[in-house]
Amino acid sequence: MAQAEQELARLLQTLADGRREGRESMSLARLAKRSALPMSTLLRYLSVLTEAGWVALEDGERGLQLARLTSTGAEQFDSLGSPQ
Repeated sequence: MAQAEQELARLLQTLADGRREGRESMSLARLAKRSALPMSTLLRYLSVLTEAGWVALEDGERGLQLARLTSTGAEQFDSLGSPQ
């Protein structure tokens, strides 16, 4: 369970970092690469985070699916404190 929590925290950190860099949303391929998560794991976590309202998925250019941290997700992430 601790590994899943670490991976979820890393995923949220990656989305928060992208947001701070001015990248409101990120393709799933980029997100998988930057968070070092296999795509199957990433999709499973995104499903949970989307249901919780922390992450939104949207269709981008060229049929890419994009993920972004919602304002609720950003507030929740900030309240958790940085895992670093």
